[in-house]
Amino acid sequence: MSVRLMLDEDTGIPIPLDNFALEAWTLQYIRALNSGRMESLMDRLATSFATSLAECLDADLKRPSDAKVQYATSIARELGIALPAEALRFRGPMDDFIDRFAEQFRQRHRDPHTEG
Repeated sequence: MSVRLMLDEDTGIPIPLDNFALEAWTLQYIRALNSGRMESLMDRLATSFATSLAECLDADLKRPSDAKVQYATSIARELGIALPAEALRFRGPMDDFIDRFAEQFRQRHRDPHTEG
């Protein structure tokens, strides 16, 4: 047995459940329904699922860390260059930006009188 993650009206991903998980989720659903706590269960499931789904992403599609965003912002400011929007959204473009400009940034910090 499986549940289905629907990506749109036509496309879904089957998520297999063993008999134990299916039985336990059926009991959980009935318990939430009978106790009037369905909204709480849905919120808990949505939060857990969103976290798990984010963990399944390839590394370059995850969000960049706050530290990398701060470092890249410093690089962009110091070198007078634009920080691409994609770099603020995804780890891959962020790493590319840092790899491209970090050495130039470090050299400026070694010798603050160095021009571009």
